[in-house]
Amino acid sequence: MKTKLSIKNFFQHFSDISYSLIAVVIGLIFGAIIMAATGFNPIEGIFGLIKGGFLSPYAIASTFTRATPIIFAGLSAALAWGSGYSSMGAQGQMIMGAITAAIVAPLIKGPAILVVIVTLAASMVAGALFSLISAYISAKYDAYLLIITLMFNYVADYFASYLTNYVFLDPYALDKLAIQTQLIENGTIPRIFSRYTTHYGFIVALLCVAIIAFIINKTSFGYKARMSGLNPNFAEYGGIESRKTMYKVLLLSGAIAGLGGALEVLGSKFRYVDKMITSPGYSWSGITASLMSNYSAVGVLISSIFLAGITVGGSSIELMMSIPSEITLIIQGIITMLVTAKFVIRLPKFSKKEGAKK
Repeated sequence: MKTKLSIKNFFQHFSDISYSLIAVVIGLIFGAIIMAATGFNPIEGIFGLIKGGFLSPYAIASTFTRATPIIFAGLSAALAWGSGYSSMGAQGQMIMGAITAAIVAPLIKGPAILVVIVTLAASMVAGALFSLISAYISAKYDAYLLIITLMFNYVADYFASYLTNYVFLDPYALDKLAIQTQLIENGTIPRIFSRYTTHYGFIVALLCVAIIAFIINKTSFGYKARMSGLNPNFAEYGGIESRKTMYKVLLLSGAIAGLGGALEVLGSKFRYVDKMITSPGYSWSGITASLMSNYSAVGVLISSIFLAGITVGGSSIELMMSIPSEITLIIQGIITMLVTAKFVIRLPKFSKKEGAKK
């Protein structure tokens, strides 16, 4: 019986992977068709896209740099959605983590390692609390968690915009084209190799992938999270406090997103620049990565690197071949549409009687 179950799980897992691979292939085919229709060589374009994102040390480093915040957004979404809680709040939580890092880091005095640790901790708390507020409102007023978290993304974005426009301005005004907070001079995340942009935040992302995979698959908390989210009645019958578990899941999800925002500030921008999280679409790419991987932590890592690579490759073919980089947005859009088609989307609504999201 156990062997049959394992075989069934294997084929189910293989089916999920193959479906995502098919979605990727179809997305690339559509991209090639559009290239051909607009007068470009589709074979050269697709090869240039792959080469520009994956086939040189510079391309790989650029891809890893862009993939880092996507991995954190993807892990945040995978943890929440994989537990049955349809949170769309990774973007807002990343913003809160990023703006917190930009405010805290210049205020901390001491060794760089102390600045980094305190700043990352503060950003994780900010992301977690912002997620908790959404969860509380959803539970208190019997509202859809998906809608609440989606709207809270705008709250975080405009709140951070206010702070960067009117409160924490750069005293040197080095970049007049972008509203920004003060430059962080102590406590930044160093690069892995001096010649390339990839910083140690990518290593932190790899560690988080391993930690989240362990939590989800090997701990009682991971089991309780899945049960309370996917079947709250069964969970309550089995002695699992669904409401408490929901809060724990969303707190951890928010902390991961906040950490991702902080690392983008400390490792790449060294300040908070208005719209630096929203404009690149990190959270949406992260959600796509989590869907492509069927909420697997390791799958999120692979999918995030792929999505980051085609974006970097898109910039490369625009520079080298004059092919508009927007083609990568079309490819990602098709992939997202296809991978979400296999899910029956149900907007979980909090039931006061059940005390859990479903």
